[in-house]
Amino acid sequence: METASQSGDRELAEELLVYFIEQGKKECFASCLFVCYDLIRADVVLELAWMNNMIDFAFPYLLQFVREYTGKVDELVKDKLEAQKEVKAKEQEEKEVIAQQNMYAQLLPLALPAPPMPGMGGGFAPPPPMGGMPPMGMPPFGMPPMGSSY
Repeated sequence: METASQSGDRELAEELLVYFIEQGKKECFASCLFVCYDLIRADVVLELAWMNNMIDFAFPYLLQFVREYTGKVDELVKDKLEAQKEVKAKEQEEKEVIAQQNMYAQLLPLALPAPPMPGMGGGFAPPPPMGGMPPMGMPPFGMPPMGSSY
């Protein structure tokens, strides 16, 4: 049994189980299940034990196998749930950042159009002509001096 376990050969370990069944050595069968635990497949154990009326000898192995695999499944489920929580936390953090950016944008003053330039009228008047004569009522070089009646 030790040699089969150290060999790492699954087929050899399972052949050893068949040998113990053929020899009627039920205790050796049960012992081999634990010595070669990592090599032997549970479905093979269950089949051999059931076909040879040795379920009682295989049951401790099967309990250990179920306990081990239940623990592995529980760990996988736990890891998956933690990964999902992390993804949700990142999504929530991104939503909060966007909401915070939107909040700051609401606090900023509205971008209003600039007031009209003096002398441009109140609306969308065309720009003053370039060169030539100034419009009526304006001196040739800009605004009239204060108090003058030009």
